[in-house]
Amino acid sequence: MPDNSVLIEVSAFSGLAGALISQAFSGFFAYLGDKRKAKNEALSFYRAKRMEVAENFYYVNGETMAVLKKSVEVWKDGSKPRTESSIEFLNKEVKKLNVYLEKLNAENWKQNLIGLYFNINLSHDKVIHANNRSHALYLKLLDLRTELKSANTKESQDRLYGLYYTAVFDLCAQYEAIYVMLKEDTDRVKAELIRSFETG
Repeated sequence: MPDNSVLIEVSAFSGLAGALISQAFSGFFAYLGDKRKAKNEALSFYRAKRMEVAENFYYVNGETMAVLKKSVEVWKDGSKPRTESSIEFLNKEVKKLNVYLEKLNAENWKQNLIGLYFNINLSHDKVIHANNRSHALYLKLLDLRTELKSANTKESQDRLYGLYYTAVFDLCAQYEAIYVMLKEDTDRVKAELIRSFETG
């Protein structure tokens, strides 16, 4: 007949081992659940941030594209022979568009985060290069306008008008090239967002 104390010890040890194993599995499954929950929360936060940045990008790009189109219209309209008051009005329109664009970019800092979340073509370097070229072309136009005012012979006026119309054409072409790049990036961001919703 087996000793009762041995049987009690084996039984107690089995119970303890079972409790330890049960505790270990519970801890392991809780760890896996917490890890999965944390991963889902991080993914959810990433998606929400990505969407927020994309919406801001879409808005700013849309507004910028509208301003560029309006600028091209103004400059093309301004390239026709005009009175001094018409030219002054066109200058005011261009200044208003530029002020609006600067305000738009200053207030929408999330625009700069787009490269973190999406693969876009118009990098910061390209934006800086495009802005520098646009400013140089704009300043050239202003200089030519000033020269036209002080031109005292028909020959020099004709030469300056030729240069002025070429400069207007170059500036409009620059704005239209930027418009195309912005449109491509806007379409790219939209397509990536749609794809991310489709894949879950």
